[in-house]
Amino acid sequence: MRQLIRIFLVLLILLISVVIAAMIFDDSGYVMVEFNGWVAEMNVWSLCLSLIAIFVGLMLINLLVKASLAAASGSKNWLGNWGSRKKQRAFTAGLIAMAETNYLIARDNFKKIENEDFDGINLLAAADAEVQLGNLEKAKSYWSMAKTYEKSALAANLCLIRDALQHYRSDEAIEVIHTLTEKQQAQTPVLRLWAQALAQANKWQELKDKLKGWKKALGDDYDVLMQQASKGNFAEIASKEGAEQLKQNWQSLPRATRKDPAQQAAYTQMLIDQGMHLDAEQALLEFQSSSPHPLLVPLFKQIKLPNPAGAIKKLESWIKKDDLNVELLSTLGHIAFNANDKLLAEKALAKAIKLGNRQEDLVLMSSIKESQDDQKQALTLYKQSVETQSIQTKVK
Repeated sequence: MRQLIRIFLVLLILLISVVIAAMIFDDSGYVMVEFNGWVAEMNVWSLCLSLIAIFVGLMLINLLVKASLAAASGSKNWLGNWGSRKKQRAFTAGLIAMAETNYLIARDNFKKIENEDFDGINLLAAADAEVQLGNLEKAKSYWSMAKTYEKSALAANLCLIRDALQHYRSDEAIEVIHTLTEKQQAQTPVLRLWAQALAQANKWQELKDKLKGWKKALGDDYDVLMQQASKGNFAEIASKEGAEQLKQNWQSLPRATRKDPAQQAAYTQMLIDQGMHLDAEQALLEFQSSSPHPLLVPLFKQIKLPNPAGAIKKLESWIKKDDLNVELLSTLGHIAFNANDKLLAEKALAKAIKLGNRQEDLVLMSSIKESQDDQKQALTLYKQSVETQSIQTKVK
């Protein structure tokens, strides 16, 4: 069309030039065309009108041919964008209905554009509506359709993986992950679901091996996942070969592995679970010889020994350097309580409560007061702990 307009403008300029020349020289001109015995005679004015009429006629013929071809090929929009606007209105109405929780209306609107090309976004939205209506099989069919579109493929596969994990079909989730491209598999949301699938399938060693390469991508989630994987792996060893073999296995691991706080926490937790509290205390002291670690310090609370002198000494030395650290004070109170040193426990917990007012400390202090027959104070602390829990629940 643009090319035709350019030709028309050039032709018009030439014709205007001829007309101006004829006016200047006061001569209407004479044109004769002879072709195969056929003769046409006219002046310049007639020639201009004839050429313009011919060109306009050619443009009209061009438009009619294009419209006919479009109609023959199945296009319903050759007389404008009415059909396109109708589909867009259905899509928009469906999204609005979803936001308004009118899922039946949303489903009806999305169904109208089920076979239209919205890059798969309409199919993802339709699947969400079916999920809300409890039609999971229909939702899965929409996700399967959506993953055939490049722009919505990853989102659709993530939905399929989450659905499989939600229904404890870990093998199915892993199978879907294996169908993804390397680039898609490297996405952080995929890695999190992959880790969840391996954990659900109890493939702890495989999870540990893969987490080493995912550390940067997972960020803060790495420690939690590695601790979970390591704990599962150590639990397998302990259940099959015993606690002593667990200790030997730990010592045989590479030094870099034994320096990983997440794996240290998992190993210590397993020692505690096996009732090896003395070994757990020694491990925690060894792992934190220089400074406390947030993954390891809370594990001291589970140590139950009649005389955990090493742990208490270490905690008191850290508190001297940071006497406003609520977690350290709380930990000291718990380990002292477990050792039946209620005087030290009460002292540490009182300061922790003053600084942090945390539920676990309030409950433990309530137990101490109850053992001292101070029922009034014990009840006050217990009520305070309930109120604290209620506030925390509302915040979440």
